[in-house]
Amino acid sequence: MDQHSFGNRNLIIGIIACLLLAGIPSAMAADETTAQPPVGGTITVISFPQGAAVYLNGEYRGVTPARLQNVPPGDYLINVSLAGYNNEAFTTTIYDGSTREIGVNLESASAVPASTSASLPAGGSGSIAIDSNPGEASVTLDGNPVGKTPAGQAALILNSVPAGIHTVTVELAGYPRYSSTVTVVKNQVVKVEADFMARSPTITGTPIATTNRGEPVPLTPLTAIAAAGLAGLAAVFRRS
Repeated sequence: MDQHSFGNRNLIIGIIACLLLAGIPSAMAADETTAQPPVGGTITVISFPQGAAVYLNGEYRGVTPARLQNVPPGDYLINVSLAGYNNEAFTTTIYDGSTREIGVNLESASAVPASTSASLPAGGSGSIAIDSNPGEASVTLDGNPVGKTPAGQAALILNSVPAGIHTVTVELAGYPRYSSTVTVVKNQVVKVEADFMARSPTITGTPIATTNRGEPVPLTPLTAIAAAGLAGLAAVFRRS
């Protein structure tokens, strides 16, 4: 083989190598495009105090506050434990796209348990988790402003709420006011959900008049002027 043929061969090999290298990124991009999106749901675990270990069906998944994403659909047992505090356990069911929020006040292991026979909490404090749909709604507790609900999936957490009966009011412009009476129990979290999307929006606009039959009739500007004129004539006739 002469030198010229050898050079042509090296040139062809170089071109083939360049084509192969150029096709690798395209193949990788195709794999990324065809990759299936992750399925499952999300579990958020919050504890007071923080730093408690979180176990999902017996498997350690981190410490609170913990956000467990892409959890496969199914039933789960969630254990929350912290040295010096009583362990807490919860059960939940996860579906594709579902979100679960769990908040817990851990009770000191040396604390004397409250009597379960009492109809109302005897003392201490708990927490209230307030969520609204849509978010960014104003919240008051017993008539006192306490903040707004987040715009995302998280809830507004009110800590150190005295045990007992409280009134939570949630307001969002354009919707009727939502009010709920809740009972706060020591070292527990009570959740309030204000779903404004399921409620009829308030209606604002032009006032309406009613006929003798009780049927609503739009009160147009022309009708208002005519009514005012008739009222004036009636007053003149009464004076005469």
